Amino acid sequence: MKKLWVLLAALAALLGCADDGTVAEPLVSVAEASSTTCATCSNSTPAQKVILVHGRNDTSARWNTLVSNWSSKGYTENTNLFRIDLTSYCGDNDFCSVLSGYSATYVNESYALCLQAYINEKVPCDADAGTCPDVDIVSHSQGGVVSRYYARFLAGSGSPARNVNDMVNMASPHNGITNCALAGSCTGVNPEDCPDSNFLHKLNGVSPQGDGSNDETPGGSATGPVHYSATVSKKDTVVPPWCGGYYMANPQTQQGDDYNCTSPNYTLDADADSCTLTSGLHLTIPTNTTAINDAYCKVTTE
Repeated sequence: MKKLWVLLAALAALLGCADDGTVAEPLVSVAEASSTTCATCSNSTPAQKVILVHGRNDTSARWNTLVSNWSSKGYTENTNLFRIDLTSYCGDNDFCSVLSGYSATYVNESYALCLQAYINEKVPCDADAGTCPDVDIVSHSQGGVVSRYYARFLAGSGSPARNVNDMVNMASPHNGITNCALAGSCTGVNPEDCPDSNFLHKLNGVSPQGDGSNDETPGGSATGPVHYSATVSKKDTVVPPWCGGYYMANPQTQQGDDYNCTSPNYTLDADADSCTLTSGLHLTIPTNTTAINDAYCKVTTE
């Protein structure tokens, strides 16, 4: 599947801009990742049901444009396309403390547990057959951190186990952000998103909190079982550094405060794809035509 994404992305690059004027361009060698160019594709029959996860202090309305766009491409909301609203379903969306009713070490973990409950409700397992349908997840900002935790630690731990087939994250702080001065009173970001936090060590497989794999994309490869993709924008100033939204190859030696986005000093994870936007502020990325089309290609191309 990923080879097809690369070919599609190369064709898109030759054609130039998307219809919204956005130009997607690679920052680093394609050899360092499966693709660094946003994908385009024809309409396809959806394979898995898709879960949309919004970010901190946001609502499910963030996905209005995407849902409208995909409604003509084989998706029907509340049938094979679902969007969680964290306040309505989980009781909060500020990520300042562990959610009430959930036993968790980390704040993000509690939101992941709530996401697990939502997915199990909307895409139920068949306990008699011992099977659980695969799902795809498209997320934005903090929702990407929550989704990754769910996929890595919760989806496969159930009985029966579930697999997240495609994981598309838009502008998510995978590697820690540099504006952690805002985190103390929770007026900006949750402290768990700071570089080298215990939570990010666990999420990215960095010991001692993590399993020592130093792998941000467990199970990720051209054949799966999980396919990862990150969308970032050079104009994103909310989760600095913006390039920290990529999946990186060396989380044990580099975190967000080590990256130079202007003169790249990092290596992208070869098991993940990337979509780089040259325009688009943080909150507008989920409404960006290029980002929406790229995500559609990632979840429909098997």
